[in-house]
Amino acid sequence: MGATREDLMAEKSNRWNVAQEYEAGYWKKRAEAIQAGSATDLGFYEWRAGQLIQRLSGIGYGHLTDGGADIMEIGSGPVGLASHFPAAKRLLIDPLASTYSASRVLVHQRNPEALYCEGTGETLPTKDNAFDLVIIENCIDHVRDIDAVMTEVIRVVKPTGLVYLTVNNRSMLGYWVHRFLSRAKIDPGHPHTFTPRRFRKFLEKHGLAIQDWEVSSYWKATVDDLRSSSWKDRLKGLLGVSEYVAYAIGHIVHGDSV
Repeated sequence: MGATREDLMAEKSNRWNVAQEYEAGYWKKRAEAIQAGSATDLGFYEWRAGQLIQRLSGIGYGHLTDGGADIMEIGSGPVGLASHFPAAKRLLIDPLASTYSASRVLVHQRNPEALYCEGTGETLPTKDNAFDLVIIENCIDHVRDIDAVMTEVIRVVKPTGLVYLTVNNRSMLGYWVHRFLSRAKIDPGHPHTFTPRRFRKFLEKHGLAIQDWEVSSYWKATVDDLRSSSWKDRLKGLLGVSEYVAYAIGHIVHGDSV
């Protein structure tokens, strides 16, 4: 007999738990390295916030960047893009928020005006239609249930609001190789795998009317991995699982999502 729905849900939950352990361990080591002076601080979050400001302004949504918007980030990690985004309210949700908050090194990287809350994208701790901008920055492939997360996004974003998502993608070959690596817990941090086509279809299935879409170069990512001094990166290039980013901005067509 094939696997039951309960079996599949249990497998998803187990893979997600393993991914959370991986994330907590990664950031613990990163904080230790920053404290020891052997790693740079987390200034890339501020850089990413600046990139999003440029994207929004470029498609006619500069009013969301003037400091008056209410924004939420799902799966923010220890700091989050939203921490550095001009806003009236910044709510950052992460299942490991209390773990990160226990690290003085990581907390030092944050904007003290941002509010960090422990929670998951599948059950967001906020009311309906509350945010002008919802951010999911390279996180949707880490969650337990991608469809449940998008259902919650639809619930909390205002009818006039926008959703910004990015995710690491792979080629079709890389998609199947990575699915094996993920299920074998060789890459435990990413329970889900996307290609650009699958990512876009997933967003459109949930009613996202895409207004800005960009996919970075797979070939450049592969060449960069093959030239890397890290044997792990070189192995990614050889296996065809090099990661390249897809960016999407859009508004939810309420009532039309599946």
